[in-house]
Amino acid sequence: MIDSVNGKIFKKEPTMVFVDTGSIVLSIHICLRDYEKIPNVGESISINTYLNVKENLLELYGFIDEERRGLFKNLIEVSGIGPKTAINLLSNASVSNFKDSIVSEDVKSLSLIPGIGPKTAKRIILDIKEKISDKSSYELLTQNDLEFTYEDIFTALSSLGYKKNQIDNAIKKLDKEGLYKGNIEKVIKRVLSVIR
Repeated sequence: MIDSVNGKIFKKEPTMVFVDTGSIVLSIHICLRDYEKIPNVGESISINTYLNVKENLLELYGFIDEERRGLFKNLIEVSGIGPKTAINLLSNASVSNFKDSIVSEDVKSLSLIPGIGPKTAKRIILDIKEKISDKSSYELLTQNDLEFTYEDIFTALSSLGYKKNQIDNAIKKLDKEGLYKGNIEKVIKRVLSVIR
């Protein structure tokens, strides 16, 4: 597998970038959102890639950041979604919004993305929700002498009917304000006050 490509921009288009590696020029499919971040012609680039192999075809797909490539890989594992469809889907939504819609099982929001109908949206949620919501960045905070874990907070609030993206957004806000610490009951009350 070609994990990444380093070289200079030979040419770029909204859905393709051509990278001169010094001996060959590679054509790489990109999404529209990454096109805006691609350097100018002649400038250097390092781009994460995914090599799609078929019987009579080799295609490279490129991503400026690892998170978008990760979501792309998850999407192409969903039945009925190939690389071209996945790259088009990622052109029409930010990674964070896409993931939030999946984790919160928001079929309506996913269905608004061109190329996704309600049936496909449900299939995406069913197939990859667990993969992208398995771990939270807030678990890292539990190592810093806290009196509780992320799971404690999540279990308590999800049992009240709150969704993961609501809980994570509230925790993020509290953490920025230095309030995600101390007694668990107080922290849960603070999270609830932010969510409401």
